[in-house]
Amino acid sequence: MKKVFLIACIASMLLFTSCAETESKPQKFAVETTIIGTPDGVRAFLKVHNENGKPVPKDTAIVQNGKFIFTGEVEYPQMGYVFVNGAQGSFSVILEEGDVKVEAYKDSLSQSKVSGGKHNQEYTDFISGSRILSAKIIKARERYGEFIKLKLTDSVVIARKQMSDLQKEGLTYQEDYVKKHPTSYISVLIVNRLLRNKLTTAPKAKVFYDGLPNDMKKAKVSEDLFIKITELLRASVGSVATNFSAPNPEGKTISLNDIKGKVTVIDFWAAWCGPCRKENPNVVKIYNKYHADGLEIIGVSLDGRVNQRNAREDWIRAIEQDGLPWHQVSNLAGFKDGIARSYNVRSIPSTFILNEKGEIVAKNLRGAQLEAKIKELLGK
Repeated sequence: MKKVFLIACIASMLLFTSCAETESKPQKFAVETTIIGTPDGVRAFLKVHNENGKPVPKDTAIVQNGKFIFTGEVEYPQMGYVFVNGAQGSFSVILEEGDVKVEAYKDSLSQSKVSGGKHNQEYTDFISGSRILSAKIIKARERYGEFIKLKLTDSVVIARKQMSDLQKEGLTYQEDYVKKHPTSYISVLIVNRLLRNKLTTAPKAKVFYDGLPNDMKKAKVSEDLFIKITELLRASVGSVATNFSAPNPEGKTISLNDIKGKVTVIDFWAAWCGPCRKENPNVVKIYNKYHADGLEIIGVSLDGRVNQRNAREDWIRAIEQDGLPWHQVSNLAGFKDGIARSYNVRSIPSTFILNEKGEIVAKNLRGAQLEAKIKELLGK
């Protein structure tokens, strides 16, 4: 965690207020669980996610007289997951300072009732409201399926709208919870999920993060949110494009700053990418038309995926076949490429259009839209 936190602090010099690591007092937790119908001697497990997102053991306990208890320390609030041999499923509990009581059900651990602790109470309240909405959505989907089978066209349209309305209601429910609980651990979890599912924006998430108290910013989920926001803002419209360098086909290192023009396009592509290759003739036409006026393009190839026998040959052959006259660079590392990661590129083709100041003014434009934006920036 310290390594991740250090990286976050360095990045924050550019985007956020300063973050100095301060020592925190360990929080002692106790999770006492009552479970009916489970014989003595059965083992229970408490697991947490490590820095790589993998579940690892935090504590173990033995059922005695229908009860078991986990104890330990956490630096900051942390989500834990409880499993019991012979029981179905698992249940979640937030490890926080103080005592937490759980009434568990052997046949369905996921229905366990958790009480005690500020964060656990907030989690319970949020889940209760979520379950009500989930039940409505499930019923709406069932009706939708029945109407499709019966070929009731008008009813299908109505049911589809009802599902859409319920999805919006679910999003509003989460957004409202965050507004009402701006310093809550649960709100951090919610914003993480909204950002991951592209249901909120990085600038909005940053406003939320900035409002968190310092101790909550040091929780693992908050660090994860910070890093995600940093990645997204670094390549967002309005930000200055991050400089990068990589070898061209001749092995010479070229950087973005070396080639920037009045308008610059960063084009992430690969020889194996069908849509990229299909778009290349249009980009060639645009480049030839506006290069003399100040248009520059740098192609960043993401060749180098596992199933490529000779990524370098594929890359160079594609440049020749498609007649790409602009600068080309590649680390031949596929989507693991550091440049792609710094621009948060998860799919290709992916393009970034920069103005004369090096600011990202548009993303992922193709065809006529790409040409129109370039003409606008060149004042044509």
